[in-house]
Amino acid sequence: MFIQPKPDKYSSLSFPSFLKRLILLVLISNFYTNCFAQDTTITGNNKEEYVVGLSGHYGWVIIHHASFADLITGHTQAFEINFAKQTIHKNTWNEYYRYPLVGVSYYFADLGNPAQLGYANALYGWINFPLIRTKEYTMSFRLGTGLGYITKHFDRLDDHKNVVIGSHINGVMHGNFEQAFKITNQVSLYANVGITHFSNGSYKTPNLGINVATASVGITYRFGKDTTHFPKYKERAPFTDKKISYNFVVAGFEKEVIPPDGKKYGALTISGLAIKQMGYKSGLGIGLDYFYDGSLKPLFMSDTNYIGKNYIIERVGIYIAHELAIGKVRVVTDLGYYLLSDWKENGMVYSRLGIKYYMSKSIFLNVTLKTHYAKADFLELGVGYKI
Repeated sequence: MFIQPKPDKYSSLSFPSFLKRLILLVLISNFYTNCFAQDTTITGNNKEEYVVGLSGHYGWVIIHHASFADLITGHTQAFEINFAKQTIHKNTWNEYYRYPLVGVSYYFADLGNPAQLGYANALYGWINFPLIRTKEYTMSFRLGTGLGYITKHFDRLDDHKNVVIGSHINGVMHGNFEQAFKITNQVSLYANVGITHFSNGSYKTPNLGINVATASVGITYRFGKDTTHFPKYKERAPFTDKKISYNFVVAGFEKEVIPPDGKKYGALTISGLAIKQMGYKSGLGIGLDYFYDGSLKPLFMSDTNYIGKNYIIERVGIYIAHELAIGKVRVVTDLGYYLLSDWKENGMVYSRLGIKYYMSKSIFLNVTLKTHYAKADFLELGVGYKI
């Protein structure tokens, strides 16, 4: 029998706590890239350059819920293979962010108890934003997302104690702070601390999620005889295009509720957002959400507090939004409050983290995750239109 874990207010680090830290790190990186000048005076011919790297990690799975504390029996060991391209183009988003590295990584880790939790594999794309850069030293913040494969998940017969994750395939979010020290023009050593998060967005239960915190050391090799020349920062012309734009999104996915291996229910979001671009990078806005969540009906029916009462499974919320513009991508961080919701067991506050990818000036793809405190609610996969 599967026992639904109860909320633990003494969690070490919940999923939304991870989101809050990720949002904070994004804002910090935004602040630092505005404040610190590029002092590098290395000569070069501005050829496109590629970087490969290898790192070893050591850390632990964060126990953010008491229900799986006994599952974590050891530390996490991991390795990562990186491939990246150095951005160099002026008068584009590359320049706004001080010419970051853009790359892809393969990540492999044990999860502190391979017999029951298995191993984690991840393939994700990332951007490494430089915060401070000199001739011999770089401090940066890396933000990435992709897909992961966990070798073991909850199974009623073979792995019923694994209340952490319910599916092999999961989404991955990664963030770290990194320090790199140049040894030669081609070789650098680096060290970082970061968190890698695995979750399926409640598509399969259980879905407490896995947060892996590690410290790592590694080495990179930059191809080419010349290193890219990073010009000193110059004040750009003041940003003047501060008009308000309007976004409309239709998105949704399927989700499960406890008990595991049950019926999947449809979830839908219709959203409208008024947003004002505050500069070359950041936009702030306010919006309204309409949610339809088919999984609320069985929750109402199974809760004695709602027997004989009228209820609706739709919800309406208002939210504040922040978007970080990176070329055609917008990194989305929203915080909302339900104006209308009969189901109050998961609170009245919700959050959203994800990306929008613009296929044209007006049409974009939407991939975001809606959450309540320590629990993912559902994935919002859809399309949007900007006017």
